[in-house]
Amino acid sequence: AIMTLHRTSNHGIMSLNLYLKVIIPALFRKTTWMLFGICAPRLLLAALAHPGFSKAFSQENCVNSKRINLSIDNFKNEGVRPLFNSRLGDPTTEFIEDSDFNQYCPPEWNALTTEAKAKLANLLSWENLSKWEFNIVEVADLTRDPLLLVGWALLCEPMAQEAMERTLGVKGDANADFEGGDMGSRNTNAYHYHFHEHIKINPRTICNFLREVERRYKPENPYHNNIHAADVTQSIHYLIQLMDEQYLSRIYDPITIFSLLLAATFHDVGHPGTNNLFQQNAMTRLAIEYNDVSILENMHSAVGHSLLLGKEKRDEWDIFEGWMHDEKVRARKIMTTSILATDMSNHFALVEELDSLVGQVRTLATDVAEEDNTDTEIRGNAPQPILSILAQTIDVTNELQANGNGGDSSQSKLEQKRKQLADVIIKFLLHAADISNSAKTEDLALYWGGNVISEFLAQGDKEKEMGLPISPLCDRDILKREESQINFIKFMIQPTFGLLGDIIPRVKDELMPAVDITLEYWKQEQLRLQTAGIGENKSIIEKE
Repeated sequence: AIMTLHRTSNHGIMSLNLYLKVIIPALFRKTTWMLFGICAPRLLLAALAHPGFSKAFSQENCVNSKRINLSIDNFKNEGVRPLFNSRLGDPTTEFIEDSDFNQYCPPEWNALTTEAKAKLANLLSWENLSKWEFNIVEVADLTRDPLLLVGWALLCEPMAQEAMERTLGVKGDANADFEGGDMGSRNTNAYHYHFHEHIKINPRTICNFLREVERRYKPENPYHNNIHAADVTQSIHYLIQLMDEQYLSRIYDPITIFSLLLAATFHDVGHPGTNNLFQQNAMTRLAIEYNDVSILENMHSAVGHSLLLGKEKRDEWDIFEGWMHDEKVRARKIMTTSILATDMSNHFALVEELDSLVGQVRTLATDVAEEDNTDTEIRGNAPQPILSILAQTIDVTNELQANGNGGDSSQSKLEQKRKQLADVIIKFLLHAADISNSAKTEDLALYWGGNVISEFLAQGDKEKEMGLPISPLCDRDILKREESQINFIKFMIQPTFGLLGDIIPRVKDELMPAVDITLEYWKQEQLRLQTAGIGENKSIIEKE
């Protein structure tokens, strides 16, 4: 007990849990008193002499044992590029819910073998998480909790990475991925969010929520399972990283980015393995409850928000504890609208809405430049990326407000459309990440393509058994696998990521080549089967 006291006094505080769980129980053990009689004098003197002892028992620390005022320098590495400016008035101080923020590891991590930890620490490094080639299947091969670990690594970075390395006896350094040496294929444009500096978060609470969410995904689903959820969460992080840091930090605040990543973790929670059309035709409980409108998406959002804010909320996974009411409202709106936007029946309407807003913002930006010939920021000689226009519009609008201008001017209209476009981009990112499998590297594209077809065919078998209309792409007797994949890429993936590339130029350079490779694979596979004289339907995955 005294050894524990001596060690924890280095943190300048002793929590009530230490008394209740360690010291007091120890006082009632016979062996404690035997050792105490032998070791007490020297250990007690050492503890009393420690400079942190008096601080640990100060009145301030005893009263405020859950919220500790620490200098950022105590836990933030120099050189790491934070994305956002601190919302706190004093940039040198920060309130952290737990003193072990940069030491906490979930039990699922601690239970892993050293070999598994070493492999996962590499896979979940900020460098790897910020790559499109990130392989979630490798993570799932090492742990049954890929969503929890990926979510923890993203929402609690860079401290999560440092905690992983610390358990392996390696000095944690979140900057190591980006400092010096041969960068090779590293994503040198990756940057940290540092959510803990801007919003109140607790890594233990976040992991508790992720654990409960992951438990509600159905592992028997070939596609809509916890691995898919983890994959989408990492994918949307990568898409966010593709935005230039200077633009992203001026368009979106930390709550927006945090909420979007959090929404990705439960965007398909509780998925039954059958789609909305099946729910509607079978008149399931969910279809009745949600009036045949975005049935599953409404359910996913409702389940997640019930855990966060509703009847299933528990203190142990209350991520929003300590948040202001308006912050919770904003976060909920972002998560709800983003998850509802993943309904495939709304795909073409969403693409059309985004494309229209991009055109309107570009036109209004041109009008603003023509009205103010001195504004070299907006004008420029070459067409500017839409993110650049959005970020610069903020500066122009703030200046107009300061000068008392606005109203029906082009600048005012541009600001209105800017806000609309920024909101649509957010939900479009989650939708794009949700259908991004065919845009991944070939091995991952084939893995997910096979899984989604297996789930579709299983639904078709169920529809046959129930006497229901067989949904498109779900009939194993007529499905043409190669043709279905080719058409999905040509009519869904290419237009989606092509439009996203108009907004985020790096998408065209870094993602579209992978799409072309996968498309070519399926074309060659189709040609091979035709050349071999195999019937169109012989390429179907046979029922196991």
